[in-house]
Amino acid sequence: MMMNVRLTAVMFAVLCLGMGTLTFADSTPQSSGSPASAPPAIPGIPPSVTKNPYVQSVLQAIGGLFQTTNGNAAHGKVTYFKQFELQIETAPHVYREIHLHQGTEIDPRGTTLNRGMLVNVNGAAQSDGSLNADVITVSP
Repeated sequence: MMMNVRLTAVMFAVLCLGMGTLTFADSTPQSSGSPASAPPAIPGIPPSVTKNPYVQSVLQAIGGLFQTTNGNAAHGKVTYFKQFELQIETAPHVYREIHLHQGTEIDPRGTTLNRGMLVNVNGAAQSDGSLNADVITVSP
């Protein structure tokens, strides 16, 4: 008997809340003739704060959660390239070392990698977190 009373009370409360949102909803339509306001600016971290080594380590840890590196593949911006060594930035302040070998394909063929280029890399992940590249594709 007591359980039925509680169940009824909970159901009544849920129904009242649901009706309340329907009752209090704004039903006045927005005029389509007015220009939309610009979205608010996304706040950033001031450069003076990001120079702090403690803040940099926290940003790198957070960036590691969002990096676009997934095992045998990586996507990012070239930050260093010399002969058989490549480094890309996969997320803000998150870097991945890429090792090239004699058979590494760079598409389009004949492209020389430079800083700032966006690349997709496929290969074999190494235990140290680096990647042995088989194919590097330069994004347009």
